[in-house]
Amino acid sequence: MPIIDGSCYANLRLHHPTSFSKHGVSAFPFLGFRHRSRIIRAVKSDYYSTLNVGRSATLQEIKTSYRKLARKYHPDMSKSPGAEEKFKEISSAYEVLSDNEKRSLYDRFGEEGVSGEYDGSAGPQEVDPFEVYNAFFGGSDGLFDGMGEPGGINFNLRNRGNWGLDIRYDLHLSFEESVFGGQREIEVSCLETCDNCGGTGAKSSSSIHSCTTCGGRGGVMKTQRTPFGMMSQVSTCSKCGGDGKIITESCRRCGGSGRVQSKRSMKVVIPPGVSDGATMQMQGEGNVDKKGNMAGDLFIVVHIDGKQGIQRNGLNLYSKIDVDYTEAILGSVIKVETVEGMKDLKIPPGIQPGDTVKLRYMGVPDINKPSVRGDHLFSVNVLIPKDISKAERALVEDLASLKSSRKAQSVSSNRNETLDASRKGIKHAGSFWNSIKGIFGQSQSGERFASVAISTTPLWISSKPDPLLMVSFFTVFVMTCIFNSIGKTDRSTSLRRRRNARTLKE
Repeated sequence: MPIIDGSCYANLRLHHPTSFSKHGVSAFPFLGFRHRSRIIRAVKSDYYSTLNVGRSATLQEIKTSYRKLARKYHPDMSKSPGAEEKFKEISSAYEVLSDNEKRSLYDRFGEEGVSGEYDGSAGPQEVDPFEVYNAFFGGSDGLFDGMGEPGGINFNLRNRGNWGLDIRYDLHLSFEESVFGGQREIEVSCLETCDNCGGTGAKSSSSIHSCTTCGGRGGVMKTQRTPFGMMSQVSTCSKCGGDGKIITESCRRCGGSGRVQSKRSMKVVIPPGVSDGATMQMQGEGNVDKKGNMAGDLFIVVHIDGKQGIQRNGLNLYSKIDVDYTEAILGSVIKVETVEGMKDLKIPPGIQPGDTVKLRYMGVPDINKPSVRGDHLFSVNVLIPKDISKAERALVEDLASLKSSRKAQSVSSNRNETLDASRKGIKHAGSFWNSIKGIFGQSQSGERFASVAISTTPLWISSKPDPLLMVSFFTVFVMTCIFNSIGKTDRSTSLRRRRNARTLKE
């Protein structure tokens, strides 16, 4: 039983559901020039001279000469200047002279008389366009001998991609497993190579025959003349589906598919801190293709079961707790549920509804840095009872009475402070007016002196004078000075008149 280590898929990633769709690939990626159509330009020259044969040469002589020249001038075989153009001339000449009908038209009308299409599913007497490849890759001395059918390229070796080879497995984990990780044993249903037929899908080797449409190559070539020259294009054989073989009697165990359904058990290491929806990819653990040459990947999609009372957001965990109003006032230590079991949580005195209390480092580990761990946060809900006993009610009433008494004492204290401040203000006002009267040297108004009656009732209630009162006092002071000056002037004038009168009498 294989054990899949977590280190092989440490980089977990989230996949969109469409990530498991099939990916299109090129049908024939084995050779570079098979991916695209090749354009062979026609050159106005004598085709017989190009192939070094006479006009009466047989088809076999033309084929032999073509293979010899193709090996010599093919761009992959020869690096000399002009080799590519020479190869195009040889290919164009061979394409015409190897076809009896085209050769007849060429002999009668020249190059202008040659036109039309060619389908690669040629008959025995027609030209096989795969000869263009067999010239250098065919036979025992070919560059890729042993990879395909004798005498030609095996198109069945094309890369078909991972179509149907990848497997998805849904793994359900508990909340604690997602936090702390662990190891789980899983059983995956997959396709493996049929042991009875070895992946061929045939009952026996005698039941396997070469496809007559493509000649066992798995692909057909269509050649068409265009204004730019001859263009050849390879496509998958529709009869054999690209296998190049036709099975007349299928294997009874696999039904001709070459693969059978089986169960595979394995142990999977779950990294700590894995999140819901994460995908773990394990290469080579998927379905096996018919030939057993390659296998797809196994994608494990993680689903985490919920845990009542605990929610996850990133690396932090969140819970709601109820606290009695007496515990909220006095403070307390209560038991709370965490991913590590029941733990003590300290409630500070005077906590308010909606406040949060934290247990540090009791959250989820970071999947990339397991030493880093989040916190567990608790939102407090203060419980106020609707029904209480008589004893509890009496205690609450006593508490309310005590609070009312404390409030009354606080109000009385503030009132006394206000009265003290008022008295200080009155005393200060009396001394202020006495000092004003002292300036003028009298406390009562005299003869012909304009006096102002001033009431000494309290003008402020605080020890700090009011700016408006100070302005009023200043105005009274100025007016008093003016009236006093007028009185002095009037008395001086009266005394002067009296003196003048006495002088006149004398």
